[in-house]
Amino acid sequence: MGDAKENPAGSQRGRGGRRRRRGRGPRAAPARDSLGVARRTFGVARLHPEQEAAIAAVLEGRDTLAVLPTGYGKSLIYQVPAMLAERPTVVVSPLIALMADQQKSLQRRNVPVVRLDSTLRAAERREAFERLAKGGRLVVLTTPETLESQAAHALFVAARPWLLCVDEAHCISEWGHDFRPSYLRLGAGRELLGDPIVLALTATATPRVRGDIAARLAMRDPFVVVAPPHRPNLRLEVERVSGGSKPERAGKLIRRLQRPGIVYCSTTLATDQIATALERGHIPSARYHGKMPKADREDAQRRFMKPSKELVMVATSAFGMGIDKPNIRYILHYQAPGSLEQYVQESGRAGRDGKPSRCILLFDSDDLDIQRHLQAQGRTTPDQLERVTRALLAWAAENRPVSAADLALSAGVTQTSCRSICAQLEELGLVEVDEEKRFRPLVGPDELESGGLDLARRMEVQRREDKARLEALEAYANTLECRSVFIRRYFGESDPPTCGLCDRCRAQPPSLGPRRRGRRRRPVSRGRPPAAQARAPSAPSAEGPRRPRRRRGRRRRKGPPDRAAPRGEGESSAP
Repeated sequence: MGDAKENPAGSQRGRGGRRRRRGRGPRAAPARDSLGVARRTFGVARLHPEQEAAIAAVLEGRDTLAVLPTGYGKSLIYQVPAMLAERPTVVVSPLIALMADQQKSLQRRNVPVVRLDSTLRAAERREAFERLAKGGRLVVLTTPETLESQAAHALFVAARPWLLCVDEAHCISEWGHDFRPSYLRLGAGRELLGDPIVLALTATATPRVRGDIAARLAMRDPFVVVAPPHRPNLRLEVERVSGGSKPERAGKLIRRLQRPGIVYCSTTLATDQIATALERGHIPSARYHGKMPKADREDAQRRFMKPSKELVMVATSAFGMGIDKPNIRYILHYQAPGSLEQYVQESGRAGRDGKPSRCILLFDSDDLDIQRHLQAQGRTTPDQLERVTRALLAWAAENRPVSAADLALSAGVTQTSCRSICAQLEELGLVEVDEEKRFRPLVGPDELESGGLDLARRMEVQRREDKARLEALEAYANTLECRSVFIRRYFGESDPPTCGLCDRCRAQPPSLGPRRRGRRRRPVSRGRPPAAQARAPSAPSAEGPRRPRRRRGRRRRKGPPDRAAPRGEGESSAP
């Protein structure tokens, strides 16, 4: 993956060793300092080897990429070094709800932390700005949009953060399953922040995605640590269920499975239908999807997260990123997700307390059609690109920069598609955005058109990647091998061991070894002393062989030997 030094799970050094960068890390803290902070501040008795390796690399001033399964404690990789540094740690996150949860968790542990995003009130924003201006030891949780905003960017630059942590880093890769154009400018923004150390965290990333993350964040000789996407307490299962019988099967499972649990659906319609059925069945439940009012979503999440509540959360993929409820006993996918990466992330939310939990996929090939439709809506098309390019040129002909809203209206596309296209054109150096978030071409019409053609080819490759991800998910559902092996091989592990827990492993008959022939079990009479049972035959007398005594009620039969009578149910048959 380019120049990234990738090391196997748990190893302490990458190929070629670690190379300390002078002046970039806070200090070369011994491992015992890191463990001491983890114990005193965060209540963690021991760190995973992968966590220790990543923390040590960051403290030595090295760019680091950590790919650790959901529930593995990725946040500690920036939190522990942040408590050993004397300058701010900036953490970029894709979800405001996720940042709010992290802020509350850090405040409970007396960690200095502020949050900067668009939801803050004027007084809260002013207070956060003042704290950031003071500098010193501080964790700053923010979004990519806030980081580059006109109001906040100068303060971030003045604070001179020593570490820039990019959480959910797969969002920066166009080959990732959750690509977000707002992440694209983070690599360039790093230089403006004073070239801090970069730490990238994600739960799922194929080798190709890992390489793309390192390139887009301009990571230099990154230390890469990857833990297998396998947790021994999760039982992976797939049931092939046709659409007509799926509601009945899901209902039986939900009534039987131990709560709390999450039922994932691909559509808001299915979410509402299942949640309504559970309410009618008097099963404690909640629902969550993007079309609900924000207050209702927050209330549902708050009820589900209470330690005392054992609810069934019925939700779309909008729910779950950053959810840290340790006792989730099952994840049921009512409909297939859009990729194996998404499935692994969502399933990994079960069993964070280490206790046995089940991850069940109800698979119907018709579900893939739903995902194809959703992907077509989420990806921009070459036709949309062409219309946005023409509209840009029209505004440029009048020598006027244009906002995303006006450009989308001129091109006849959604604002989301327009922003995505402009972000990618900006990444290619064809378009610039000013302080008022208005776009203007940097090149002439011919060069912009040529760049648009290159971008259209990339979009075509992205569509092929989306198709390949769905094919991989279907192959996972149909595989006859261990499901953990299938997943680990998909994420780049060459020879993973079988898990022994999934439905495929449990379906394999145990090996009994070669069957022995010609040996017959000696009948054992109950009620006689062992010595009598093991008595050796008498030697023949001088008068010749003794005629065997005939035993009443016993006939010697051909075939399998008689089974011994159960203890206490029979006596010796000898006269």
